[in-house]
Amino acid sequence: MLYRGISVIYAQIRLLVSLNTEDQRYFASPSGELIPWLKKHIIYAPLFRVRHNREFQLSAAINVGTLPTRYQAFFLVGYVATNIVFCTYGLGYSDTQTMLSELRNRTGVMSVANMAPLFVLAGRNNPFTGLLGISFDSFNLIHRWLGRIVILEALAHVCSWMVGMVMKYGWGVVRVSITTGFRLPGLVVCGFFPDNAACIC
Repeated sequence: MLYRGISVIYAQIRLLVSLNTEDQRYFASPSGELIPWLKKHIIYAPLFRVRHNREFQLSAAINVGTLPTRYQAFFLVGYVATNIVFCTYGLGYSDTQTMLSELRNRTGVMSVANMAPLFVLAGRNNPFTGLLGISFDSFNLIHRWLGRIVILEALAHVCSWMVGMVMKYGWGVVRVSITTGFRLPGLVVCGFFPDNAACIC
């Protein structure tokens, strides 16, 4: 947002200065070698050679989105790595039950926390498109990856809960817990709305 704000202010100043003078060469100097190199090799560069924003599919029926640019891939790898660190750093690995309990809590919190940007970036009219000057396709790419992260963290949350329960009480308690209480509505929603699984793609 800071970069976007500075670029908008700079463009406005450039416009105002250029309107009232015949000599418009004040802004004609090149921006050096760093910015063009960054744009060519990192910001706008395709991830692999010439494959730029091409869709890649697991099969004819499953489309997993477009190939990100190098900058987008760098952002996504950093975001995924940050989520992994938040979920796993400093767990009490010496005690399995404590570790599973902490992992369950962290993955649940991170899954819910990632849902906020997931929903904000879902629509074509999200407020950040015009505010930041980033294209809808870029936000759609981030939205898809956020959906994958949310689903994986939710699965890790459920698995860590289930493993802890099995280790402590056995499979019978897990079966009873799933079919009663507040866990049942979540399973019902997933069963009645299987299209939600499309977020993972």
